[in-house]
Amino acid sequence: MTSGGSGGAASMPVGGAGPDADLPIPDDPVIQTPAGPIRLEPWSDRVIRVIHTVDDKPRATKSLAVIQERPKVPFKVEDTATSVKVSTKLVSATVEKATGKIVFFDASGKTLLAEPDGAAHSLTASAADPATYQSRQSFLVEDGTELYGLGEHQQGHMSYTGLTTTLQQKNGEIGVPVLVSSGGYGLLWDNPALTTVDAGGRAVTVPSANLFGADDQPGGLTAEYFDGQNFEVSRLKRQEPMVDFSWLMSPGGGVAADHFSARFSGSLLSTMAGEYGFTVTADDGARLWVNDKLIVDDWAEHPEVTHTAKIRLEANKKYKLRLEFFENAGAARILLAWHPPDGTRQMIWESEAADAIDYYFMYGPEVDEVIASYRSLTGPPPLFGRWAWGYWQSKEHYDTQAELLSIVHGYRERKLPIDGIVQDWFYWDPEPWGSHHFDPKRYPDPAAMTAEAHQNHFKVLLSVWAKFEPGSANYQALDAAGFLMSPKAPSGTAYYDPFTEPGRKMYWQQIQDSLFNKGFDAWWLDATEPELNAGPSLTDPIWGEFRHFQTKVGSGATVFNAYPLMTTTAVYEGQRAASPDKRVFILTRSAYAGQQRNSAVSWSGDIRGDWPTLKAQIPAGLNFSLSGIPFWNSDIGGFVPGSPLTSPEFRELYLRWFQFGAFCPMFRSHGSGGDREMWRFGPEAQATLLGVDELRYRLLPYIYSTSWRMRNEGYTLMRGLVFDFRSDPEVLDIADQFMFGPALLINPVTDSGATSRAVYLPANTEWYDFWTGTHQPGGTHITAAAPIDHLPIFVHAGSIVPLGPVLQYATERPCDPTELRVYRGADGKFELYEDENDNYNYEKGMRATIPITWTEATQTLTIGAVQGSFPGMLTNRTFNVVFVASAHGAGRGETPTPDKVVAYSGAEVTVKEP
Repeated sequence: MTSGGSGGAASMPVGGAGPDADLPIPDDPVIQTPAGPIRLEPWSDRVIRVIHTVDDKPRATKSLAVIQERPKVPFKVEDTATSVKVSTKLVSATVEKATGKIVFFDASGKTLLAEPDGAAHSLTASAADPATYQSRQSFLVEDGTELYGLGEHQQGHMSYTGLTTTLQQKNGEIGVPVLVSSGGYGLLWDNPALTTVDAGGRAVTVPSANLFGADDQPGGLTAEYFDGQNFEVSRLKRQEPMVDFSWLMSPGGGVAADHFSARFSGSLLSTMAGEYGFTVTADDGARLWVNDKLIVDDWAEHPEVTHTAKIRLEANKKYKLRLEFFENAGAARILLAWHPPDGTRQMIWESEAADAIDYYFMYGPEVDEVIASYRSLTGPPPLFGRWAWGYWQSKEHYDTQAELLSIVHGYRERKLPIDGIVQDWFYWDPEPWGSHHFDPKRYPDPAAMTAEAHQNHFKVLLSVWAKFEPGSANYQALDAAGFLMSPKAPSGTAYYDPFTEPGRKMYWQQIQDSLFNKGFDAWWLDATEPELNAGPSLTDPIWGEFRHFQTKVGSGATVFNAYPLMTTTAVYEGQRAASPDKRVFILTRSAYAGQQRNSAVSWSGDIRGDWPTLKAQIPAGLNFSLSGIPFWNSDIGGFVPGSPLTSPEFRELYLRWFQFGAFCPMFRSHGSGGDREMWRFGPEAQATLLGVDELRYRLLPYIYSTSWRMRNEGYTLMRGLVFDFRSDPEVLDIADQFMFGPALLINPVTDSGATSRAVYLPANTEWYDFWTGTHQPGGTHITAAAPIDHLPIFVHAGSIVPLGPVLQYATERPCDPTELRVYRGADGKFELYEDENDNYNYEKGMRATIPITWTEATQTLTIGAVQGSFPGMLTNRTFNVVFVASAHGAGRGETPTPDKVVAYSGAEVTVKEP
């Protein structure tokens, strides 16, 4: 064993502890193993960094995600003949000298995570970048452990256990190398290269021995091929031993090479009992049924996509199986693979380019503690302006200055609460992409447009790209400075390189000079994957993928997933330097670890407007939040062909999506297929939308206070149930329920025609129906009413929920009076947070909190003394206290008869339950 210095600054991360007299601060141990040296670095009482290299040299590249200066953390080292153990007060890691096997333990000695025996980690030659290595790291996954995070993926799953996930930025897929386990730990894999995470789900093509035809003939499925994309004219029927095809031409037998479809039917023989993972890869539409249960449903044209599904099967039993596929044009790809439950699962991380295996083991055991450690490493999320938490109106896209302003006035005239409007792309046409110029015929005075929006208390969010076409001064300046990545498209189109500070500064300066100075408030940084695998126009061919490009810090393969982090860094740091009075707010289509520090909200990409897509958004958003980045939303309504607003079916979908969207961190409508403003849907639908909108605004004190917890404590607003109920096994794979802040259980409706839905109320607490005030026990499955005008919401006992008055915009007036709804049955607390609503003075201490507690034993509510102050804060205010009961303190409206009206002037007040 050799040693290196522990180094670093003395500041401690959230969840850590100060120096302890019982533990020293020794040098970091470096253990020499047959596979190479392993270095262990404690970063807090909960965090141990592991670095495995081919030699003991420092990493060649600096982390883009981790920005924390390493704290001085007390720990001890136990060096024996066979192993080296590093221990903090809460967690330890042991490395076997003979094999390099690593095991992590909690303070009691319980194993949290362990490598398997054998070659668990390796660095081998990389095909993606010969100057680097391909890294591989494997761990054992205990039975009953569920895994979350990894960014945002559209497969509809909550847990990744039993599945394989690729971290590769795409439109609709966000790769964030952060994983959280229900077993009480998390991992930050510090490598932005394209990475595959196999959580015991590495699938193989379903073998012919397990397939039977439609006539029960063994050896494969019955395949029937058709002309047309919807089984129009049958051309060929045969038995296929496996479904694993890449047809460059046609399947044969007279079937056309393009615009054909295929149906594979018969049965499948299971091997052992348990949960099976199924994988369907297709370059266009695919649907899979097992025993008539539809488990993959994607009937659309698109590039090659892999869908995964899990289903529990009995041992040695035949199950009816049907797979349908259509090919639009070009080479066809269809694959059916599976992963049987073959015993002990392994979690395997593989990155295609690396200079080391470098990861942070983060102990909880609670998920909030894991996420707090991640944020300590990568940076806390700044506060958004209060206006950012209101409603945003968008569509694809407003075409003129007059049209945008007509929407602004339309909302204010109809008294529909709203804070922002979005100007999407092509405002520059006929100027080239990246010019930052408005078409003067359609937008005669953009500065006057933003000024008029501001007079009506609107913020304006503007679409800005990192893509530049030749013919503009912006392009010429970036090109001359060497800040456009190569290769360029045949047309000359290029993306800028954000991987150096001078490049980022030039990118922001162009935005500032042309757009920020015209009064725009927020930025839609579109296509930050970057979208290099799609041509810039219909006539421009595809010019490659980012991994094949060169940046100032190396190949695109080495920094593949980090492009969105660095380009949002450019705008965040640029605006912070230019204006301390307006908080940065960014909407962007992709993300990487650490991006929360850039005030950036990610959205789930250009998604279809249909019920399966709506359902898939819920676990996509929850796993994104479980990746440590708390800001996410989806396009309410999605993208649909034609003008569907006259369709009752679409209106129902839109209303249900709007209800879900109101409980996402950003509340924003967007999509294609017609106008999306509330009044476009007719009077009855408008009334429903208004009710949802008003509830969001009433909840602003609750939301804004929770945003302070996100900044100050590492908390998360949109919470998969594992955050709060990890000890309840029933919740661990629930994909369509979540907590919104500390009190509200949200249950979206995702089925057409539904007027009720199944709800699980987690155990170890009691629950109240938000709409009726009635009481429900925990640990129960119920059928909850879900009329079209609301989704089921439940509040757990011990909650205190502050509700403000209905506002037309977030800062119309102070939230006074504030209704305090108290849900009795357990002790509870809430800290009400306020500041100046914009600017960064809160970082200088200009903020105030009011601690509010409920003591169940004495039935006493205590409104504590105000802590802190800021200019313009209320010195006298009113709290309307409501002790929730059946038909009292229920629903979105103000309670007409509060139980106690409290005149509060900053001193502590106590209220007894009447």
